[in-house]
Amino acid sequence: MTPPSKNRIAWAGAWSRGHNNARQEELLPRLDRVDRFYVDMHPCWPIRGVRRRIWLPLLMRWLGARYPLVYCTDWRQIRRIHNAVVCDHDDPLFGAEEIRELNRPNVAAVVVTSESVSRRLADRGLRNPAVVIPQGVSTPSVTPEQVKAAREAWTRSAREVVAGIHQPHFEFSDELPADSLQQMYAVDRLLEAMECARRKEPRLVLWLVGEPSRKVREYAERSPWVRLTGYQRRPALMEYVAAFDIGLYPRALDLMGRASIKVLEYMACGVPVVGFDVEEMVPVKEAKAGIAARDPAAFAAGLIALARDKPARARMGAHGIKASAAYHWEVLAQRYAELLDRCLERSGER
Repeated sequence: MTPPSKNRIAWAGAWSRGHNNARQEELLPRLDRVDRFYVDMHPCWPIRGVRRRIWLPLLMRWLGARYPLVYCTDWRQIRRIHNAVVCDHDDPLFGAEEIRELNRPNVAAVVVTSESVSRRLADRGLRNPAVVIPQGVSTPSVTPEQVKAAREAWTRSAREVVAGIHQPHFEFSDELPADSLQQMYAVDRLLEAMECARRKEPRLVLWLVGEPSRKVREYAERSPWVRLTGYQRRPALMEYVAAFDIGLYPRALDLMGRASIKVLEYMACGVPVVGFDVEEMVPVKEAKAGIAARDPAAFAAGLIALARDKPARARMGAHGIKASAAYHWEVLAQRYAELLDRCLERSGER
């Protein structure tokens, strides 16, 4: 293999045939100067384990010595990189080991998704520069015909008001590890709020766009107002999102300032949002694009209010479309490319 140009940047990471980090799916193809090395996560677990635990670390070590700058999307990879690193840190946990790795002298910049995360990392001891490039959204390329087809496939009456959410999988809380971030995928609180709202507004139905667990399937079999569409890959996913009347963000667990792509996708599709009042709902609140509820009762009340007020849904949806323009990936990728260019230039001065 010929040596890379001094003006090239390397990225390598695990890549699934199913669900991947939406941020990297959108950013990587738009960063022209970045050479991408996708390590396919094979469906066979032994092969998958070898590729993740042996092949990927060796590849990172090789690229980290060969390229002047590595674009890194996992802080655990930093120790294997000899040259300069820009680390995209979109899912921080703020642990001591994490901060220690981010403070290594070869880290040129740590990219985070919000000012709140930047401040928290600084409070925990981050000394290397943090740069805020928020989560983004693609301009939805969804036609009215596609939205109509999705509605016709999953609704049983034109009177139904669709409240929907998409995520990789859905479980009840007792199916997930306790005291784990995996609890964000639990549907218990959402189903309780929907049951409460449906007692006053029975036109409400729930679309769960993702893979359901056995218990969620059993619940849906008993509850015909719950529609399980299965996991949908991009770009087809946006056809479902655009077909929602109300987008849901039922995660009461505050993710310490992380931004939510899901919320931005609702906004970009003109779908008003009902969510709990956590930091991830800040773009919705600032744009007046939905309702931030303080408790389950207020969440249910928000669902009822929007189900009964179509003009309000349209108004909030329009606010969301307007505000989401600042978060389009085309805009953010340009900012990212400029940051990488600056760091690459500085790496040549080391």
